[in-house]
Amino acid sequence: MAKATQSHSTVEQAQKHNKEAGQVEADTNTAEHKQVQPKPAGQPNMSQCKGVPLKAAVIGAGYMGSAITFPLSANNIEVNLWGTWLDDRIIGSSLAGFHPKLKKALPPGVTPIYSKDLDKALSGIDMLFMAVTSEGFVKVFEMVLDNLTSPVYFFKLTKGLVNYKGSIVRATQAALDMLSQKFGPQDFAWATIGGPVRALDLAYEMPSVSMYGISNKKIKDIIPKLKTDYYRIVAKEDLIGVELSSTFKNIYAMAPGICDGLFRGKCDGLYFNFTALLFTQAAKEISKIVDRAGGDRDTVFDFAGIGDLYVTSAAGRNRKLGDLVGRGIDPQKAFKDMSDDGEYGEGYMALELAAPWLKTLDKKIIDELPLFKTLFKIFFNGGKPIDELKKLVLKI
Repeated sequence: MAKATQSHSTVEQAQKHNKEAGQVEADTNTAEHKQVQPKPAGQPNMSQCKGVPLKAAVIGAGYMGSAITFPLSANNIEVNLWGTWLDDRIIGSSLAGFHPKLKKALPPGVTPIYSKDLDKALSGIDMLFMAVTSEGFVKVFEMVLDNLTSPVYFFKLTKGLVNYKGSIVRATQAALDMLSQKFGPQDFAWATIGGPVRALDLAYEMPSVSMYGISNKKIKDIIPKLKTDYYRIVAKEDLIGVELSSTFKNIYAMAPGICDGLFRGKCDGLYFNFTALLFTQAAKEISKIVDRAGGDRDTVFDFAGIGDLYVTSAAGRNRKLGDLVGRGIDPQKAFKDMSDDGEYGEGYMALELAAPWLKTLDKKIIDELPLFKTLFKIFFNGGKPIDELKKLVLKI
């Protein structure tokens, strides 16, 4: 999706709309938690007749969007993989038989589709997977809704907060509000997908498990059709907990990455204790955030929380971003350089948006999150990584 162009002014502008933020939060919470019974015409129109395969559209042809096509294809689901205007090179290469990010061909039954043909990608689908970056989520979802005539089964792979109507909210809140405006308030079949799933591992069919935060029984009933012998799914009725765990693990995974940048090659084998300290502190802080937001804190200590935090800290793009910063590269430059190379570090944008979002959640919670404050100072206030981490240790 689009490279980061969002500046501190964007966040400041959102902060100026705190009253509006409260209103949008209320409106979107209503859409998410107090949906009325669906109109019959609004039910997803599944291709459930015998012999008729299900059809899915995956929106976003990057790592995870492309990787999810493998278990879908293994279940004989026809898949349209639509790339944004920034993915046209990926689509072209995939049509020629090689996905440049996954380093292999896409599976049978997957049709790569260029950005200009969104209507074609959405034609006759039963389910939709949103896999664009959080920065582009609202714009692209609006485009999707312009081309949908009725609700389908919705799955959100995007991880992060979004700026919606001048307020910072969870992507699910924004999406359900947009869906209600398009189709009227109803009980949409919605799932937010959490980890721990690394895209490359999934594409190469390594055993993986994913936690799906679900909205209702309708979406739960379709999930068995997505499982394979190597891709297992745990469904949980905790949209908030799964979504926030997925968002904040990207932020906190940058901390072990900073350790790698500071100590790898200098103190190899001698900073496991420090990394464990940061990992545990991250889990504790995420659980506080989830609990304060109304989610189930147990989710944080399950696959979507510590599971996803582990794999991202060990081998994710956000770990890499932290590594670069730990080596002394300016955070904004490190983020831009990675984005230019097609490696989007969601944790950077999530960290910037989460600071004002946390204030709308609870004005005092930020003082209960010393690792979050440390990361924000390093990435946005010029803090020197080694000095800020030393200060953090004294606070624990």
